[in-house]
Amino acid sequence: MKGLWLCLHGPRFELDVVALGETQPKALVSANGERVQQVCSKAQRQGVRPGMTVSTALSLEPELQLFAADTAACRQRLEGLALWVGRFSARVSFAPSLAGEPARGVVLEIGSMLHYFGGLAALWSRLESELAGLELDLVCATGHTPLAAVLLARAGGVRPHVEDLAVRGTGVRGTGVRGTDVRGTDVRSTGIRGNGTQSPGADVDGHHRRLGQLSLSQLALPRAQLARLQGLGFQRVRDLLALPTASLASRLGPDLTQWLKRLTGAVPDLLPVFEPPPRLERELELNHDIELAPALLFPLKRLLMEMEGFLHVRCAKALSLQLTLYQRDAEQHISVGHAGGEQSADAWLELCRLRLERCELNAPVRRLRLEVSELTQQEQPAQDLFDTAPPRETADALFSRLRTRLGQNSVMQPRWREDHRPERASTLERCTRAAAQVLPQGPRPAWLLPTPLAMSSAALSQLEWLAGPERLASGWWDAAPARRDYYVVRFGDARCGWIFRDHTGQWWLHGWFG
Repeated sequence: MKGLWLCLHGPRFELDVVALGETQPKALVSANGERVQQVCSKAQRQGVRPGMTVSTALSLEPELQLFAADTAACRQRLEGLALWVGRFSARVSFAPSLAGEPARGVVLEIGSMLHYFGGLAALWSRLESELAGLELDLVCATGHTPLAAVLLARAGGVRPHVEDLAVRGTGVRGTGVRGTDVRGTDVRSTGIRGNGTQSPGADVDGHHRRLGQLSLSQLALPRAQLARLQGLGFQRVRDLLALPTASLASRLGPDLTQWLKRLTGAVPDLLPVFEPPPRLERELELNHDIELAPALLFPLKRLLMEMEGFLHVRCAKALSLQLTLYQRDAEQHISVGHAGGEQSADAWLELCRLRLERCELNAPVRRLRLEVSELTQQEQPAQDLFDTAPPRETADALFSRLRTRLGQNSVMQPRWREDHRPERASTLERCTRAAAQVLPQGPRPAWLLPTPLAMSSAALSQLEWLAGPERLASGWWDAAPARRDYYVVRFGDARCGWIFRDHTGQWWLHGWFG
């Protein structure tokens, strides 16, 4: 299955999940608590290594914090990562388990997405800029098969970066993403040429050279098989690929040759495609109790990023979110809505910030739950050559922020009613979105007086008549019939008013124009 695949691998995935937010040296211990399995970079600088006994590790770093793996939390976090990368690919799979180790990453097909993102460099730049928000130490690698991408990521990763329109491997640190070239090998094998949108499977020779540099110990083979291969003198993948397939199968069995075919793309490497759940419900266990509502924004951001990936795959927008704050002996529920629906995590984070600023916690929060309670389909506006760019600030976005900051019942909107009498033609209503309305025909003043004011004959003689009459006859079906002739006039002080004469001949002032 040749193409271009990207693997995001977490070498310390279990430790990152259970020790989220910890700044002290930390390590993950085995199930029996006797040996160290994973260590952070701070602990490594003090000499702590995986495989050490806990007593030895503590003697090297007395401040070392020890954690046990949480399988359920790791699985949920991996699903969240798969949801998030759905924004970058329509085909996402969990990285396969190798040598009995659990899956610690995701694999996504990006060859078909290069034109959409404008090339590999643009896709990587966007991916890199947003990965830091996931709070995971990830290693990235590209490959022309899913298995190749996984093995290269486990071996240290290759960061795709375009320089002079050629793809080379360079290292990146400090952004939550790590990538280093394999033994400094040039990685121009991604098939990106010219403007970076050519078929990624055009040239695989350089990619095979990268795979050939891998040692057999980096392939996560079973111990017995690895020992047998090393006993026969095989040290690197290129040693295996140099032998004829038939000869290799007769000596080492068909399983290894089939595995090598999947690695090189000679046979399809079919991974189960991740299917997003029909309804988004995400939970996050907090490492520390949070006492102030605005402090929930930091962990909430990660859940919103996962939600954005979910909505992108579903081609939908969220109309309302339900936040559940789990406390020691109670729960607190918070609703956040958007008038027209929104997909962006940043936009929802701003609405959540405004809502949490007005919220007082009943008790410290220990766990957070996010649920998308209402969805609507994402509408793609019609475009042509002369379309102008859509406005950055929509009426629905402004309306949503006002409702979130001031309260659901604090923002009202004038609504026209089907009644020609001006005093009954409009009302203030609480509404869910800023919808456009059909206004009545004819000039209408912005300021309508609560009660019309009677006018004398002397006042009428000083007016300048601008427009009218406009005949209004309505209300014959109820107890307040109206038969009036309306005029637009200008007073001596240049004010424009709206006056009418009723059926008795009396003149009245009913409103002022702005």
